Amino acid sequence: MLDMLTELVTRESFTSEKQHVDRLVDYVESQLHTHGAGSVERYPQADVGDFLLARWNEDAAGKPFLFLVHLDTAHPIGSLATMPIRIEEGRFYGPGALDMKAGLVIALEAIRALHDGDQLPGHPLHMLLTTDEEIGSSGSEALIRERAAECALTLVMEPASKEGAIKTWRKGGAKYSLTVDGRASHAGTAPQEGINAIIELARQALEINGLNDLKYGTSVSVTRVEGGTAGNVIPARAQAHIDTRALTMEAMEHVHAALTGLYPKMPGAEVRCVRIAQRPPMERRPDLFEKAAAIGESHGITLYEAGSGGGSDGNFTAAMGIPTLDGLGAHGDGAHALHEHVIIDSLPRGAALIAAILLEW
Repeated sequence: MLDMLTELVTRESFTSEKQHVDRLVDYVESQLHTHGAGSVERYPQADVGDFLLARWNEDAAGKPFLFLVHLDTAHPIGSLATMPIRIEEGRFYGPGALDMKAGLVIALEAIRALHDGDQLPGHPLHMLLTTDEEIGSSGSEALIRERAAECALTLVMEPASKEGAIKTWRKGGAKYSLTVDGRASHAGTAPQEGINAIIELARQALEINGLNDLKYGTSVSVTRVEGGTAGNVIPARAQAHIDTRALTMEAMEHVHAALTGLYPKMPGAEVRCVRIAQRPPMERRPDLFEKAAAIGESHGITLYEAGSGGGSDGNFTAAMGIPTLDGLGAHGDGAHALHEHVIIDSLPRGAALIAAILLEW
C-alpha cells in the first residue's frame, strides 16, 4: 500500500494543471485493470483531468455500491520540492497523501484482496474517480448524481477526521454574489447628488451578518468586498462575495430566501443578490453509522463519528437520499498544508473495514 501511495503522490495533480493530472489518471487507469476491474470508462475533460469509471462484478445481482474518489489536490505543481515524500515515526508525508490519494489506496486494496480471494460481494462495485473536487465539482456533479442514482450505498474515500473518525455529517454550502448600484457624483462639488453604493453595501453587510446562527450550525459571511472607481468619486457600484454554510436544507433555504429578498436601504439604490454555487448538506443519519460501527466491531475495529464544516462529493449523494458513508479514507493531519501526512497503520485498518462493509452491508 505504501508503494502505491508513493507512486500516486509522486505524480503531482494540482487541479488546474490538466497535463499533470492526466499523467496520474493514466497511471490510475492501469492500476484499476491490475486490481481486477472488469471495465474502465474514461470521460475526457477540456479544462481538468479526465474522469474514470471502473466497474467490478458487473454480472452480480442487486444495486451497485459506489466509491467516490477525487484525484486532484490543492498543492501546486512543484510542491514535492518543498515537502518531499518521507516516512517518519509511523507517518507518511507528501502533498496530497491524505487528501485523498491514501483513500484510493485503501479502496483498491480492499477490492484487490476480495478479488484475489474470490470473495467479491454479491453485487456490482463501481468507482468514480474525478479531478475537480478541490474547486467545487462543478464539472463532475452531474455525473456523480447520475452514477449514484442507481446505487444502494456510496462510500466516500475522503480522509477521516484528525482523530480518526468517519464523517457522518457535513455542512452544505452556497456562495452568493451581491451587487449594489448607486449613482456616481463628484465627491467634492456635488456629493449630495450621488448614491453611495459602498454605504448601501455596508448597511446590507450588517443585515447579512445578522443571519448567522452559529449555535445551530449556520454561518453567513461576507468574505470579499470591492467598490468605487476613484478617490474623488461617489461610488456607483459595490460588490461582495458571501459564503454560507448550514447543517440542514431547511436552514439553507431560510438563508437563501433572506439573501435573495434583500432590498435597498437608501432611496434610489438597487440591490441584487444571486446564488452562484451550491452544495447541499449531508445530514446525519444515525442508522448508517450504527450499521457501519457494528460491522467494524465484529472485526475488532472501533468506529467513531465526526462531522465537518466543509463539503465533499458525498453531500450530493446524501441529499439524493442515497445511503452515504464519508471519511472512510486515511487517518492523518495537515490536508492542504506543508505537514500533510497519513498515519500509516490506518491504511490496512481502513482496507479491512472497507472489505467488511462490502461483504456485510
